Amino acid sequence: MKKSLLALVFSGFLLSEPALVNGIAFYVNGSPVTILELLRVQQRDKVSQDIAVDRLINQRLHKEEMEKRKIVVTELDIEDEIKLLAKKNNITPDKIKSFIEGKGINWESYKNEIKSSIEERKLYQAISSESLKMVSDQDLRNYYEENKNEFSIPQSIDVVKFYSYDNVALEQILISNGKNIPKNVKRENEILQTMALNPQIVSAFTQTKIGAFTPIFPIGDEYVTFLIKAKNNPTLLPFENVKEVVRQKMLVSKEDYLIYEYFEKLRSNAKVDIVRLK
Repeated sequence: MKKSLLALVFSGFLLSEPALVNGIAFYVNGSPVTILELLRVQQRDKVSQDIAVDRLINQRLHKEEMEKRKIVVTELDIEDEIKLLAKKNNITPDKIKSFIEGKGINWESYKNEIKSSIEERKLYQAISSESLKMVSDQDLRNYYEENKNEFSIPQSIDVVKFYSYDNVALEQILISNGKNIPKNVKRENEILQTMALNPQIVSAFTQTKIGAFTPIFPIGDEYVTFLIKAKNNPTLLPFENVKEVVRQKMLVSKEDYLIYEYFEKLRSNAKVDIVRLK
């Protein structure tokens, strides 16, 4: 009799355990978070229950915002991100895959991480752009006045021009920061007058620091990059001419704060219903 009773109790424990683990811990705006999810975050991140709850609330609010804004990441987006990563490291996408799998990481899991990263980036860009639309002209003008050096262009620029028919040769110069100059690359010292240049090229020159290389430009049948040596006689551009540039620079400088502020407002308005946390 005792044996039967013990078996019954043990059987009841086994039946109740999955129900406990898979039970609901809390809801965020009606979206359920299970006790299992809570335990996984605690174990994976080695954090307390309170911190795990906080992270899961943020996770649900992010998901909710992505769905509301219909943010979609395609397989092509993921492939482009891997190609970009490969290019930055001067390797092929296949080598990235071999490296990841060599570390014992599932390739599809890695791609899912990249997908999540792209989704988050798209979400943050949307939030920041939306927030900056509410910025007043006076706010933009204040930023312009406080950062005049960012909106000045030199009347002339001293450069070393590197050019070749071989685009890859110029990429080697950029990767080595000028330490590796292939034999099929020619160079010349020049003084460029900015008023005579294409506005897009002027923008690239003004954003490139002294001692650094510009991006590679196709000019006719050749490819060209410039090493910036000096910028002479800077002239401040009128506010109205650079208003949208000011807006974009504010976006970059204030993005972290705008996103933090946005999600803090979401948190304060979110409906969180605790069911059980143990």
